[in-house]
Amino acid sequence: MSNPVDQIILSDSNRTPIIQIVTWFTLVTSLLAFLTHAGIKLYVFRSLTTESWLVLTSLVFCIAQSVAVILQAEHGFGKPMATLSEQDLGANFKSEYAATILLIASLGFSKLAIVAFIHNLTPSKLHRTINFSVGALSSLWLVGSVIVAACECSLPHPWDRRLDRCINRLTWWNVVAILNIITELGIVMLELGIAAQLHVKRQRKAGIMSIFACRLLVLGGAAIQLAFFHQERQDAPLKDDLTLGYWRSSVCNQIVQCLAILTTCLPYTNLFLEGFESGLMRLDDLRRRGEHTTKEDSKGYELMDVSRSGTTQAKSITVSKSWAVKEEPVEHSSHGHRRSVGATTTVQ
Repeated sequence: MSNPVDQIILSDSNRTPIIQIVTWFTLVTSLLAFLTHAGIKLYVFRSLTTESWLVLTSLVFCIAQSVAVILQAEHGFGKPMATLSEQDLGANFKSEYAATILLIASLGFSKLAIVAFIHNLTPSKLHRTINFSVGALSSLWLVGSVIVAACECSLPHPWDRRLDRCINRLTWWNVVAILNIITELGIVMLELGIAAQLHVKRQRKAGIMSIFACRLLVLGGAAIQLAFFHQERQDAPLKDDLTLGYWRSSVCNQIVQCLAILTTCLPYTNLFLEGFESGLMRLDDLRRRGEHTTKEDSKGYELMDVSRSGTTQAKSITVSKSWAVKEEPVEHSSHGHRRSVGATTTVQ
């Protein structure tokens, strides 16, 4: 008679299956989101932009972080500490140590990807100054949080939180989470501020602002994670159980990480697919190739109207200081210079 198949039973003392399922689901979702974003970029521009490389970096850290959590679960994360061997506990804490650092790195680079996107989104000096400030704060948050996470406990075992030589994790995580929420709020408010000044129909403006507002999901997820972490720290029976007591906040971290990548990739993809007729998108790829002209009070950007049939038509998009967008068809002469051949229209 063959041995019965071992069954994994989900119970109050075994939350490992939930951790594994959520981790795999969020990892696959993040990967698909980036592939969609990168596929459109490569199809249109034949290369990736700065924000795409930053999102890719965030995804690499996300993959590494997810692998660390999966290994952590393999060694008993989601089960009581008393039921685990010393070898499993050591591997568990090492995986958690790596996962925390990689999580912060993934979130940080997703913020920088949005900052790079906004930089190429608007020619406004005010918006770029605010965006630079948000980017600087995000960079400081990233570097500072990683350094503290790496030095959470004293050497030679900085990953072993059972020791008494560790920092106050509750205070440290409060600072990390609150600064994360502040930077996310700054990013969303800046995006909404830019979208509010677009000279487009109200329905379209509301749609664009809704796309940008999706980033609030990251903020909300971070707030929920922090609430669960406080609840777990106050639960007397579980607060000292480092492998079972904190599974909820760990699951929230996976969801937040996925949302950070998802809300970086898909909104840009949606905006691009709709054409973003307002002309506010600068298409920095073509600018770097020298296919633009500049004036003292306006800037011109040349777009390529790419269709599946392979035909293209060059157009010059002029973005004025009043945020109105003027479209002027242009024609290339035999000497390589551009000259206007049509009337100017303003997109409303």
